[in-house]
Amino acid sequence: MKAKYLLQCLGGMLILLGCAASALAGWTPQAKDAVNRFLKSHPSLEGRDYSVQWTEPRGVLPTCDKLPRVNLQSRDRAWGKIFLSLNCEEGRPWVRPVSVYVAVKGRYLVANQVLRKGQALSVTDLQWAEGDLTKLGDTLLDDPEQVKNMELLRPLQAGTPLRLNDLKPITVIKSGDQIRVTLLGKGFAIDTMGQAMSDAALGGSVKVRISDGKIVQGTAVSQGAVEVLID
Repeated sequence: MKAKYLLQCLGGMLILLGCAASALAGWTPQAKDAVNRFLKSHPSLEGRDYSVQWTEPRGVLPTCDKLPRVNLQSRDRAWGKIFLSLNCEEGRPWVRPVSVYVAVKGRYLVANQVLRKGQALSVTDLQWAEGDLTKLGDTLLDDPEQVKNMELLRPLQAGTPLRLNDLKPITVIKSGDQIRVTLLGKGFAIDTMGQAMSDAALGGSVKVRISDGKIVQGTAVSQGAVEVLID
């Protein structure tokens, strides 16, 4: 009985192996080599840890006198499911469409605690996580400098990946605020007070009504401070 069970298991494994071999039957070693070389040299995969899942092409791919040229169709990034064309330009020319799935592993930033909407972020709010970047989208943060002078647009739970569209520049000027205005000209700088006429993020443009009643436009340089360039 035990021997019969082992034979059944062995038979099942052989069937699975046969199916796997059949699934890749259309790929020639030459075609796989061409795709592997293309991916290895692609800028979007430079320095990244990735693996390739081969999709069954339509029919067996022909051989070519030289490695076929590989082109990426309609995408700049060679991640996820990508569509390629193999172009043989030597001997009897041919072109074949193929597709593969490229899984990319890497690090990204997540919240290390509950973060509230409107909170100004710092690197102490973050920690590294690792996973398949392909499944997590295009906007993941992978550089702590990206949160500098930024605040959250939505609350985040601990462990949630941070994305570029979760952030906005910190608001340092609010409409109606009394703020310090520095008028900068050639060889002089004059400090005065004024009232902000709109909100502004750090580095943003803002109109200010200064103490003599004039309206000037300047740049928000810090919390409650604006610089105005005078020609």
